[in-house]
Amino acid sequence: MVVLAFGVTACGSDSGGGGSVESEQSQAASQPGEVACGRPFQPPAPGELRLEARFPKSVRADQQTVSGTVEVTSENALRGVAATAGGAFLVRDGRVVTTPLPQDAMGVQWEPAAGEKKTVPAIASLLSCEQDGGPLAPGDYELYVQFVLTPDDGAPLTAYGGPLTLRVS
Repeated sequence: MVVLAFGVTACGSDSGGGGSVESEQSQAASQPGEVACGRPFQPPAPGELRLEARFPKSVRADQQTVSGTVEVTSENALRGVAATAGGAFLVRDGRVVTTPLPQDAMGVQWEPAAGEKKTVPAIASLLSCEQDGGPLAPGDYELYVQFVLTPDDGAPLTAYGGPLTLRVS
């Protein structure tokens, strides 16, 4: 089962003061669910939404993206607005190496009943989120998905799914 959260996170660094600041930042602990380039990633505890991702098990290193789907299951009946797609990102050696791709700001009305499943598309970048933005090195990566639903009567619900193993070759 994959954990999914939807959002856009910028990556790269503004290290105008030199390399030591960047090194210290990359060593800092991340909060559960925080997706930041080069930082450790730890999914938060499961919430009202459960995610299951379906992606290929392997991709060629010359690809720029990989497409899949995310099945979103609601524990309770909800009414709110969500994006038309999930986000996906890759982690290697415990650190975020790609971040979710930007999406249109368009939202759609969601009204899942308790236990109802809905499927949305998701695309993961295969280009590093580091400043050079080059292709990922061949090897095994952990793929996570994310999805956000904002209920009409509450704060956004961000869910994560994963990891799935993705081999880049």
